[in-house]
Amino acid sequence: KEIKYHSITSIDLGSVNIATVCNSSNLKPIFYGRNIKGIRRHYSWLRRRLGNKKLLKKIKEMDDKEKRIIEQELHKISNNIVSLAVKTKSLIVIGNLKGIRNSVKNKGRRLNRIISNMPYFKLTKFITYKAVLQGIKVLRVKEYNTSKLCSKCNNIGIRKQQGLFKCKSCNY
Repeated sequence: KEIKYHSITSIDLGSVNIATVCNSSNLKPIFYGRNIKGIRRHYSWLRRRLGNKKLLKKIKEMDDKEKRIIEQELHKISNNIVSLAVKTKSLIVIGNLKGIRNSVKNKGRRLNRIISNMPYFKLTKFITYKAVLQGIKVLRVKEYNTSKLCSKCNNIGIRKQQGLFKCKSCNY
């Protein structure tokens, strides 16, 4: 079935919030999955503690539990995103993070662990199959340099900090 789209729902995948969703009809962003990083960190700490006590069987049991909890959270997030897209009759645009794990190889153990443990592909897969079932099209867009490009003039600007962007050419 062909749907006439009235807006765009864009999804930015990140490490603090696994998905930041913004719809063109309502520009207020919605943040999802902030707790996933905490769940991963907790189970990593628990595995380390149990490993020191040589309780390897417990680690294996716990690993399956962590996987199920994360997967349940991803299903909730993907359901919310797709239902928003259905409600606003919008096209879904997701950033393509292909090669993200290779780009953090030499940035330190901690950042490497954080990026490698985030389930970006699984969330993207969940959103895609649920959107297709609803008849919504999903586009994948390269994310290279998107945080440095000005949304008004498309020139490269400066990000002084996480939430502050300054364009050299148009002063946006």
